[in-house]
Parts: sequence; C-alpha cells; structure tokens
Amino acid sequence: MLCFALALLLTHPLQDPSPQRESYSGSDLATLAGLDASAAALTLSGGQSAHWILPAPAPARSLGVWWHGGFAAASVELLDAAGAAEAVYPLAESADMSAASAGTDRPAGDARVSALTHAYGAPVRAVRLRITGPARIADLSLIWIAPPGGIAPAAPQPMPGGAARGYPKPSVYSRAQWGADAPQCGSGYCNTTHLGFHHSAGASEYNSSSWAQCAANVRAIQDYHMFTNGWCDIGYNYLVCVHGDIFEGRAGGDNVRGAHDGWNCGSMGTCWMGYFHTPYHQTLTPAMLDASCELGAWKCDQQGIDPWGSSWYAGYGGSMTNVYGHRNVSATACPGDLAYSQLDTIRAGIEARLSGGGTEVILDNSAAAFTGSWSTGTSSGDKYGPDYRWSSTGTSRAKAWWTPDIPQAGSYTVHFWWPQGANRNPQTRVGVRVNGVIHAVTVNQQQNGGRWNAIGTWTFPAGTGSLVGLDNSGPGGYVVVADAIRLVQN
Repeated sequence: MLCFALALLLTHPLQDPSPQRESYSGSDLATLAGLDASAAALTLSGGQSAHWILPAPAPARSLGVWWHGGFAAASVELLDAAGAAEAVYPLAESADMSAASAGTDRPAGDARVSALTHAYGAPVRAVRLRITGPARIADLSLIWIAPPGGIAPAAPQPMPGGAARGYPKPSVYSRAQWGADAPQCGSGYCNTTHLGFHHSAGASEYNSSSWAQCAANVRAIQDYHMFTNGWCDIGYNYLVCVHGDIFEGRAGGDNVRGAHDGWNCGSMGTCWMGYFHTPYHQTLTPAMLDASCELGAWKCDQQGIDPWGSSWYAGYGGSMTNVYGHRNVSATACPGDLAYSQLDTIRAGIEARLSGGGTEVILDNSAAAFTGSWSTGTSSGDKYGPDYRWSSTGTSRAKAWWTPDIPQAGSYTVHFWWPQGANRNPQTRVGVRVNGVIHAVTVNQQQNGGRWNAIGTWTFPAGTGSLVGLDNSGPGGYVVVADAIRLVQN
C-alpha cells in the first residue's frame, strides 16, 4: 500500500498553497513497476530500467525530487491532464540543494535533492519518472508546487535601483513584482566585499519565454528553498533569468546577508537561472552576461571592490577572489563549467564599465562567416558556448570573420576566445579590418585558452563596416580555432 504524505505544511504559512509532498518507499516503487517488492529498497541492475506515472495531489506547476540512494540515469516528464508532456529533463542532483550547503537538519534531511522542473503550459497532473540502473532507491519524495499567485499577467516596469557613488544600480524587479512571500525571519547585514555566482541547476528555467514565466520560477525557487532547506526566505540576493531580467532575492535590501554558499557574510550571491553544466550544457546568454556585469559594476563601485583582486571574505574566514563561483568555497560543481568559465568575462565587463567604457559586443562562432574547410568541435571543456570551428594549417586557405554591429563610433578593445590545446597553431593570424585597413596580430592558441584574450585597440566607425577574423595560415600540422570575439568600448 502506497504511503502518501499529503499537504505537508511548512511551519510558516505561504500566500499560495504550501508545497505538497508525495512519498514512496523503495518497495512501493517496486510494486508499481511490477518488480520484486520483497526488499526494502528498489534495486535495478546495470542497464535495467523502470518507469512510473505518479499523480500530483493537486494541479501543480513545478516539481522537485528527493531520494535516498543512487542511479545511473533518471529523467522526469511533467504531464498535463491529457497525459501530454512538455519536455523530458534528466534528473540530476542539485549542488545548491545538497546537504553540504543546506545542512542535514533541513526538512529534506540527508536526502539527495534535485532542482525544480517547471511546466509552462497546462497545469501538471502527474509525472512520468524513469530510472536506469544500476540503481538502488530506498525512498523517493515528490515535492509539488502550485502555480503562484500575486504575479501580474504582464511585466510591470522595473523597480528603479537607485544610484551608487558613481555607477548606477541596474533596474531590478522587486519582490512585490514577482509575488514573494514574506520572510519568516529578521534580516542580518554584512559589509559586501565579494560577489558570489551560482546557477539554479533548473534546466527548464532556461526555456522560459517571458518575464512572467521567469517571475513565477523565482517564486517557485523561494517556496522550494523554504520547504526543502527550511530557510526563512529565498537564499540568493539576486537572480538573473535567461532574458537578462534581474530579480531581487533575499528580503532586507542592500547588503543583507543571504543563504547561498554556506558562508554568506560579506558576499552578494547572484544566481543564474539555468543549468550550465553536464548533462544540459546550457550557456549564459549575452543578456545574462550584460545584466551580471551591470549588477557587479554597481556593487564594486559602491564598495570599492577590485573585480580582479582577492581579499578577506569574512564569512569564509580566508582570502578569496572578489568575484568567485560557488565551487571556489564549497565542494560543488556550481555554477557549472560553462558559467564558471565566464567569470573572467564578468570581471572584464565590470572593469570596463568602471573605467568609463563598457559597451560590449560579443559574437559566437554561429554569427561568423566561413570560407574554405572548417569542422565543428565540441570536445574542449574551455570553449565559449556549445561549440567552436577549427581548420587545419598547411592546407587550402580557410577564413573566418565576424561583422560586428558597432553601436557608436569610438575606441574598442578586441578580444578573441579559443579553447587551448597542444595541437593549436602557435602562430595563428588574427586581426581586424577598419576603414579598409587590415591590422594583423599573431597569437599562440596553445596558451591562454578558456578566456578572453585582448589583441589590440582600434577606433571603429559605427555600423557594420568593419570585420574581425582569422585564417588558417601558418606552419603545417596544427589547427586554428574560431570560437568567439568580444569588443569592449574604452
């Protein structure tokens, strides 16, 4: 007989119905799958799989999962009343939800915990769960979160952020605008000295198509933080969605202490909404990067923080880079490889804004034009975005070039990104064409990979009349890589 724990309430009321928990023992799952239910835990051998359709206790929008045990692979599909699913999402443990960062005394205890999966269509009435062995599941809980109330159907105007000493705070959507529940505790404050970055580990958040969907996702994250971790409020200070919208997180205003990396005092925690790591391989959008640089420039200006420096992080009790990822202070992959590799981009963007420039143009290889023979590569972990293009030296001439749209005439520093490797051309010819004049520079693509490399500064006219590119000339036996370019106004 299934054991349901319906309507498990928090110790504090929410505006919307509380998240509800459905619990299944391992033998429950085995019975439902037609497997041997004599053991306490569900056990699957290598390659063996099982699936279940498990009902929601009430119409829901978001789902989180807790479990004791492990599996080779698993996935969830949120189903509407007709049994239709929007998408299939691999089930992965969320580092930000792990016991190491949340504590074993939370409501989820020492269970493994997934991030939320959201549905953007019809209300969810069930979930299809698939697990592939080898697996052993002692118990499993589904945490259902209802559609939120208190969010306007259309996006309101952003809340003015106010000015710092010099660099203005970007527009931020307030807690009232995303329908936040009231915090269940008072606020503590610490002088901000560091900027910490996370990802939500919620892959479906990257698929949001509107402000309203992002806002509802933020509200669901708050419910989940309060329910799963037993926190009194959402943990992050700010959240940035795929469209570049910035949402106010933890209640209490500027310099309030959040609950985001296990140390917290002195750090402003910003969460990128998505999953920037295997198995999803999502990448920060230009809008997310720009919003993060704007938010960082405001805080660094206000607090006198050097984005490239290191200093004493009070909560951590040691020195830490002033702009860091969650993995720098905890045993976690957060914010994911593909986001962590962008921290230098964030640092450079903050620096550029504080030095009087800041207009930034980033183009991935998908925006480039190519002639000659080029192949697509994905194997290098320090690539920009999902892939890159490469061409062999010592073969027929091959060129790659971008046509950036310069918003206003002025001085711009040009950067190239490439994933490094021993087979890269140490004499790769890169350059720009400005006002009909070609300026060439030789770079060593065996070095300084996985970051932006400045190759020079030129005065560009406005518009699309200039080119930035590279070719495969050079000694034979190597490859040149065309990955991404970045122009920053000085």
